[in-house]
Order: sequence, then structure tokens, then C-alpha cells
Amino acid sequence: MSVVVCDTGPILHLPEADALNVLAGAADFVVPGAVQDELRELIPGWRRRKPRWLLVRRLSSKQGKDPIIKRLARELGAGEAEAITLARLLDADWLLTDDAEARAIAQLVGLEAHGSLGVILWGAATGRLGEAEASAALNRLRRSSLWISTTVFEEARRALGKLFE
Repeated sequence: MSVVVCDTGPILHLPEADALNVLAGAADFVVPGAVQDELRELIPGWRRRKPRWLLVRRLSSKQGKDPIIKRLARELGAGEAEAITLARLLDADWLLTDDAEARAIAQLVGLEAHGSLGVILWGAATGRLGEAEASAALNRLRRSSLWISTTVFEEARRALGKLFE
């Protein structure tokens, strides 16, 4: 089964778009300890609300000090840095992050990175979301706490249209 490591952003934004469960059963989804800690602070009742399929893996202090990530990532938060490090350690298939700098760094170190918009498009491409569901999820994501430029949103809308031509 595939392995996907997530940072905090998609786990906050996909529920706002009612699209988090599109990920259920698609891979082994793992968050590092720093992300789990952030989610506990940001989401009331996170311990009860955390999906059972979302696994938590704490990094040892030695693992958490990846020198390449530290050198590249001066502005990343603990969650993003640990997610990139964990994705490298697990040889993850994807890193899910809505942080542009984290995506850029992930790609520099050889990771395939996607964000919440990409998850919705992937859900449509794999048949996990129908056209109406995917379109509604995109619209909800646009109204969520995730900032999406008009240009990027329109590109996603066009890509969704092409998937259902």
C-alpha cells in the first residue's frame, strides 16, 4: 500500500470542504508528532475526531534533526519540517501540504507533494468523487480558511472540467 505523509494544512482544510474522507483507505496516511500536537491545539476535541485511518509517528530527537531540511527550511514550522523529514524516512509516495515553501522544499529533496486542491482533483480522477461532488468540494475549499488565488482556483476548475469531458 502507498504511504502518504500529511502536515497540518490539509487535515484542517479538507474537512472544511467536506472532503477529508476521500483519503480513507487510499493509502497509509501518517502525520508526525509535531502535526498531531498542532492539531490538538487547533481542533477542539481532536482526540475524538481524528480519523482512525490517520496514523501518528513520532520522530526521535535524532530523526527530527535532518540537516538537509534544516539547511533548506528556515521559515517552515515544526509540522512542515517534521512531515518532510518523515516522508523522506518512510520513502513516502506523497507529501500532503498546503504550504508553498514546504512543497518546494519537498520537491527539492525528491518528494512528490500535493495540496488540498490536488486531493480533490485526485479524488475526481480516481472516481472517489463524482463531478458534482468534486465541484462542490472545490467551491467549499475556496470558501475555507485556505487561501487560494483566483488563478489557481480557475486552473483547478478547468482541470476538473477536463477530467469529466
